[in-house]
Amino acid sequence: MKLKAGILIGLMVLVGANLGFAKSSLWIAVTDLYDQKSIKPQEAGSMTQFTVGTVTTDGKLFESTEQNFDWITNEMDPALTTRNPVAASPESLANGENKFYTYCAVCHTDNSQTSPAGLANSKVNEKGMLAPAMLLMTPGFSDGYIYSKIKYGGAIMPVLGYATTDKDRWDIVNFIRAKLETQP
Repeated sequence: MKLKAGILIGLMVLVGANLGFAKSSLWIAVTDLYDQKSIKPQEAGSMTQFTVGTVTTDGKLFESTEQNFDWITNEMDPALTTRNPVAASPESLANGENKFYTYCAVCHTDNSQTSPAGLANSKVNEKGMLAPAMLLMTPGFSDGYIYSKIKYGGAIMPVLGYATTDKDRWDIVNFIRAKLETQP
């Protein structure tokens, strides 16, 4: 019994000593990861604004809120859009098809058919999602815009930059362009 009491008192002294100092090692280990500059889930504005001082998965440091979503305006301007550096080779199209059916087709479908609501005629949309028919809307978008949309996502579309490489994204763009040429 005395041993248990001694251990308990020892633990209380150890924890109390650590919490007694403002920047103790235990306190830092517990709070620093949460208190760092980051996007907190469910925080107001977290879906549209990156916190100043955060770093994206591709290493871009956000130094001001004016940098948020600059890529959209650049990719909508034909003079500033990013050009596709990957040729539409058979290997690129095969990889793009594989990645398209893995990540894109489940929501956007592989055709331009729409539901009565004007969305893609997919099972996901039947369950309440709001995914447009990709092949219906992509002719008006630049290759760089589609690439960036895959990488950074959108209001509802998930970010796929972590799951795809640069080449995968360009291969998907090549596949979409090839698919558009074969659509009636």
